[in-house]
Amino acid sequence: MDTSQLLPYGGALLGLFVVLWLLDKFTGGIVEELGKRTVDRLLRGPRRPALGRRALGRYAKLVRHTFGTHTMGFRPGDAPVTVEEVYVPLHYESGGLRLDIERLVRSRDRVVILGEPGAGKSMLLKHLMLDWANDPRQDRPVPILIDLHRFGRATLRELLAETLGHGRGPVRDDRLHHALTGGRLRLFFDGLDEVPRDHLPAVLGELRELAGRYERCPMVVTCRESVYKGALAAEFGAPVMVADLDDASLRVLVRHLVADDVRAHHLIAALSDTRPVLELARSPMLLTMTSYLFLEGVFGEQAEGLPRSRTGFYELAIRYLLGRDTARGLEAMTRFDPDVKLVVLRRLALLLMNQDDGRTVAHRDLVALIRTEAADLLQEAQADRLIDEIVDRGRLLVRLWQGGGRSYVFRHLTLQEYLAAVELAGRGEELLDHYRRSPALWQEVVRLWCSIVPHDCTWLLRELYADPSSRVLVLRCLAEAGKVEPAFADDVIVDFVAPVSCGIELPGPALRALGALAAVDNARGNQTLAQLVGSAQADHPAIYHVLAASGRREALDRLLEAAGTSTHARGALRAMGDLAVPELERVKRAWAVDELGRIGTPAAAEALAGLTDDPRAVWWLAALLNSEDVRAALAFGAGRGGTTWVSRPYRDDWPPRLCEIMESVVSRLRAHDTPVPADLDLPPVFPPVALAVLAHDDLIGSGTQALPVSEEEEQALYWFERAGVLPPSLRKRSMSEQVYRGLAAITADHAGNARLRRAALHLAGFVMQHRPVRPATSQCLPALDWTIFAAVAGRLDRPWGGRQRWSLLGEERPEPRTPRRLLVTGVTLGTLFTAGTGIFGAMRTLMGHGTWGPVWPAIVTVIAVAVTVAGVVVINSGLGWIFFPGALVSSACLIAYSGAMLDDWLAPYGPHAGWAAYAVTAAALALLSAYYFRLKRRWANPFRQVLAQCAPHCLPASPH
Repeated sequence: MDTSQLLPYGGALLGLFVVLWLLDKFTGGIVEELGKRTVDRLLRGPRRPALGRRALGRYAKLVRHTFGTHTMGFRPGDAPVTVEEVYVPLHYESGGLRLDIERLVRSRDRVVILGEPGAGKSMLLKHLMLDWANDPRQDRPVPILIDLHRFGRATLRELLAETLGHGRGPVRDDRLHHALTGGRLRLFFDGLDEVPRDHLPAVLGELRELAGRYERCPMVVTCRESVYKGALAAEFGAPVMVADLDDASLRVLVRHLVADDVRAHHLIAALSDTRPVLELARSPMLLTMTSYLFLEGVFGEQAEGLPRSRTGFYELAIRYLLGRDTARGLEAMTRFDPDVKLVVLRRLALLLMNQDDGRTVAHRDLVALIRTEAADLLQEAQADRLIDEIVDRGRLLVRLWQGGGRSYVFRHLTLQEYLAAVELAGRGEELLDHYRRSPALWQEVVRLWCSIVPHDCTWLLRELYADPSSRVLVLRCLAEAGKVEPAFADDVIVDFVAPVSCGIELPGPALRALGALAAVDNARGNQTLAQLVGSAQADHPAIYHVLAASGRREALDRLLEAAGTSTHARGALRAMGDLAVPELERVKRAWAVDELGRIGTPAAAEALAGLTDDPRAVWWLAALLNSEDVRAALAFGAGRGGTTWVSRPYRDDWPPRLCEIMESVVSRLRAHDTPVPADLDLPPVFPPVALAVLAHDDLIGSGTQALPVSEEEEQALYWFERAGVLPPSLRKRSMSEQVYRGLAAITADHAGNARLRRAALHLAGFVMQHRPVRPATSQCLPALDWTIFAAVAGRLDRPWGGRQRWSLLGEERPEPRTPRRLLVTGVTLGTLFTAGTGIFGAMRTLMGHGTWGPVWPAIVTVIAVAVTVAGVVVINSGLGWIFFPGALVSSACLIAYSGAMLDDWLAPYGPHAGWAAYAVTAAALALLSAYYFRLKRRWANPFRQVLAQCAPHCLPASPH
């Protein structure tokens, strides 16, 4: 073999070594650093960060699988519900207003959420988990949901490491510590009340330690109200109490659960006529149970058989569930008499109430209970069969698999409490002993016991009333107790009504108990109501809220009298929900219209639809159309349908009456050019309404003057860059273009970014001040949700196409695929050709085989390429800046060498034929690029773009 042929390659290797040596000397040891990193990675194996992109993708998939459904029980086939389909926003009360708990959780670093079982606390946390999993970006804190009942077999840190391991084993403690310290995690701890009593001090200690040590890590803890005693107040602040479902939320959930608008209407009407059961149904879990029993026909076709009391409801529900196979003619599916199963459940409920955790029983303990307590009712070998029948057929117990064994829990704690009260019906002294040992655990059992026993329970209530901490419980018992001495009841009522009448603010539970007592239509309730109405001459908020809680007609009349001058009375009317709607509609004053809008139910929307001569009513109706429940209710009834282009995109999706209402709202908003009243705390308006008003505006896109951007707007653009909305490549563009491009890039995913929201609202308002628009448009656009307002403002520098584009809203124009494919192919091939031929030419010049000038440009080319490659490797480190100068220099050098080689190859066809071919190819790609983007802009529909970005649920169905 002729070794002289290897000399050029040896020279090339020597030259590459020299280049790398020079590179290492003149760039601060980059080559040495790259070598160290490469060897380190080879020795340690592939690095898999706990919160890397691939790990987050796996975790998001696990979250969607684990938390996408929720087992609420009492469903056909016991099927779980899809969380996002049945989730309704939870609220808390502050200053007489109902505020969104989800927004509070996102804005506070430490929150304790309190609520009764079935109030929706777990559903809220699952909803937050899924919200993140649908967009698992690395710049968003990663949520971790820990069920606190698992504590004991592992510490909280171990449970966090296990959960973050995505099913592949726990992450290392140093990685977990790094994630917690950096605020990369958002911790959700669900069910503090389900922690066994002997483990509770340890759990509280760990929660305090985590909250104090990792200040940047947001944390949420949920607990039952009666159990929480402020143990985390120092670290978490005041707790937040989940409010009962209001009328609007209750209607939404019933529609989801019943899945039949007509039958849902019957159930809601029956609940409205049965106040005790309505208050029971304001718990999402118990509303699910009520809906299931209604669908099973337990209450009749139109829910006319709905019980009139809580205890009547529980008795009917349990009796049906234990004997429904017999009622259905499926006697072969059941072996045991319902009375036998009821005896076992009653004794099990009492056993569980006396256990440390109060909720679960192991399989062997339940079998022992059956053999001991029900031995005279069934044979010894039948215990397992009885358990299976109660779990699988009756659905009153849920089977759990914990620690390799079986255990059981009542499907809802209130069922356990009711059955324990039934078991103790003739043993009041024993109940009193239980209560004194653990008041928080037994207070609900005491209430139910007082409503169950047929004899006088005054003696028990007297014993309880002697303890000041139990007096609110006694007041609650008076609302349900069957027999109580009138004199004692009068004394209790006066003790609570007197301070309220003097304006003394009682605790929330006391006010709710007083309202529940006034709601009862009997001598005791009527007496309480009369005292409250007589005391309501003074403007005391507490009296008004108690009257609203009663739901009585007399209370409504008194609140209407006071509402003309009292904002507190108006808030109480709002709390009465649909009961106040007919009266508010008759008032026809500005404050009454506003209260109808704040009530927000379909009945309130119907009332507002009849008041559209009032601009305030039009604005409220435009906002309430955002509710799917309102749109579904307004669709009922006769209507002439849409007659103008305004409703054309939705005529195939919406019933005629809804199209008619939308056209009416849009027409009146265009006619009323007066500003939105300053005192109108309006929620965001329905996007199609505002965009239809914009479609009327013939001034959109006119005028070409640049925006007078000041330092304040530049500061706002800084937050756009921080959020990744404004790419660095736009920095060289004009400030006007940066403003428009930044706003136009806002999507619904940015809704939770508070700083970006403030910056976007400032820039959108700034654009509105300097762009010509009609007065109606200038009023409607700021009333939109801020993300939609920003996305619209970012497109006001160009025409929107008006009515023509609006009419095509339902048509999804395809992207011009052929020009795009040609462009991508051409650019890809051109880049590969330039890089390949350029490197080949530079190397030939280094080895002395090229004729394209001196050697030093080839050395510069090789160094620039090496710097570019190094920059790619260390792009995320402090040395990442070297990529940009390296890429610029290497691109210029590679184009020069590639052109020289092509010119050399095509020399037979004339001088500079290669450079001419280069120029023609570049010109062709530029023309193709201009043609493609021109087609894309012409086919784009800005109305559809905005809705697709920020409100995809508002897009009409595309025609097939």
